[in-house]
Amino acid sequence: MPETDDKRARRGTIALFTAAAALAALGLGLLFTGHGGAEHAGPRTAAGSAAQDAGTSSPASPTPPSTRTAHTAETTEASPASASLPAPMQKAARDFTIAWASHDARPGRDTSYDDASRRAAAYAASDLAADLRTHKSGTAAEQQWLRWTAQRVQVTASVTGVSLPDGAPAPTSSAGLARVAYRVTERPASGPSSVSVQHVALKLHRADDGRWHVTGLPDA
Repeated sequence: MPETDDKRARRGTIALFTAAAALAALGLGLLFTGHGGAEHAGPRTAAGSAAQDAGTSSPASPTPPSTRTAHTAETTEASPASASLPAPMQKAARDFTIAWASHDARPGRDTSYDDASRRAAAYAASDLAADLRTHKSGTAAEQQWLRWTAQRVQVTASVTGVSLPDGAPAPTSSAGLARVAYRVTERPASGPSSVSVQHVALKLHRADDGRWHVTGLPDA
């Protein structure tokens, strides 16, 4: 016997109610198992990561950006402890270093690498002064001089700081140690110049006339 329109309508309504009930049950299951909360955690985590990548401090991480720490370290290293060294002692160390580390391989100027040692002897005393006046450089210095002569290089030393060496005792009224930091610039007749930063430790002594002289190179 064929279905009437009323029966077909009632059957359709029952099917719709059944589907709606199934969907509602599925929604409640998802809610109680916590899947819905995970969808909102992702954007917050990503936003926090972006803020940290940009160097922005958040309340959860009060540590300041590392650039401030690096700047503080540079400032500390660039402050030599020169206040404990007498000014005349510092001047003697500067004059010696400039004479000792400067060379001029241009025509008509220095005749050898050791000319710098001769000049430095004027700021030295005792055995060191005698050694500098008669000093003979080794093979490495001779080869360096040949390269400088070929390029007609002028080597200029400029002192950037004089300080008390780490761990050294404070100077007395007649003797002390000094650490000299200096910049060496090599200027050839043609081509670019080169710059290097170096340092040397000096032993100094104050003579009876009040003048300071270098009497030793502990690290040389």
